[in-house]
Amino acid sequence: MSDRYRPTSRRQRLIIIAVTVATVVALWMLLLLRPGWHQRKFPDNGKPCEKGQTTGCVGGRADVMLIPASPAPDASAAGVTKP
Repeated sequence: MSDRYRPTSRRQRLIIIAVTVATVVALWMLLLLRPGWHQRKFPDNGKPCEKGQTTGCVGGRADVMLIPASPAPDASAAGVTKP
């Protein structure tokens, strides 16, 4: 029979290990390093905010308005009757 089990040779195991290590290193590099060859510095667009300053500085305040939720409809409006 030609379908007999043949264990992997030492050379095949070393190739499998080398490919695995190369794949792991490549994935870690993709996760940790910034994309692209040229590193760009972020522009310095201003000075930090002084105490109490809210506009014209880096790190200013952003106001957010929250709208209250509408009340739930009555059970009678939904067509549900109590027994």
